[in-house]
Amino acid sequence: MKNNRLTPYLFLAPFLLAFSLFFILPVLYSVYLSFLTRVRNGFAPPTEVFGGFANYARVFTDGDFLASFFNIFLFGAIQVPLMLIFATAFALIIDETQGWLSKVFRTAIYIPYTIPGVIAGLLWGFLYSRNLSPLNYLLSNNGGTPVNFLDSSLLLFSIGNIVTWTWTGYNSVTLYANLQNVSRELYEAAAIDGATGWNVVRYIKLPLLRPALMLTLIFSVIGTAQIFSEPFVLRGIGFVPVNITPNTYIYQIASQDANYSYAAALAVVLALVTFAFSAFFLRYVNRSQSV
Repeated sequence: MKNNRLTPYLFLAPFLLAFSLFFILPVLYSVYLSFLTRVRNGFAPPTEVFGGFANYARVFTDGDFLASFFNIFLFGAIQVPLMLIFATAFALIIDETQGWLSKVFRTAIYIPYTIPGVIAGLLWGFLYSRNLSPLNYLLSNNGGTPVNFLDSSLLLFSIGNIVTWTWTGYNSVTLYANLQNVSRELYEAAAIDGATGWNVVRYIKLPLLRPALMLTLIFSVIGTAQIFSEPFVLRGIGFVPVNITPNTYIYQIASQDANYSYAAALAVVLALVTFAFSAFFLRYVNRSQSV
């Protein structure tokens, strides 16, 4: 009897071990590292000493880090709603499409998600290049002016285009799978009552998609806070500020400045802010649904 109780834990042991070694322990070490500060002793290499909350106090006065938060807030406020609108529209179209055409359409919009982020960044970087872009080539040959897609005024929109291109298909398939769980009897009853196609979408499909939409919205917000590969790859093609997103700024502090303790503090603050915002939003959504 006792051995039977231990059996589930034995099956879970490999996962729990890997999860602890490669997730829990690095997180705990990052938190520990965030309480250290660098001290320079003349020409000697800097040493790490316990500094309490000195790194955290610096975080909230770091203009570059705060600017990166503003960037992702602006980015998410525009890109996330647009992406979910496109994803919902595609999911509804796929749900209405029958036969082989549905499979082709579903595969076509999902393919961008299967391409690694770095490869996608390189592909779009080529299209954004002022001198090599075929888009600018067409503009030049037709009397237009080449566009610098990596200009400071267009940079966030260019990154947003890559993210939207990558994740719209994934969210579409997720929403489509949710639509497949809807009982077809609802559609038959609506047809008997004389409901038009738009009425079915408005009064049946969209309300039933709301939980899935809220879930994809939360994941999209979390993903927005983690954007890194797209702006990092574009840095090799044009000028991209190091504080364009929090993760690129943290990478700059850790890799080039070698200030790992301060980078750890930045990462902890980013994680806490993302967690707090997600928890607050999830609680708000649950409360609004229960009313």
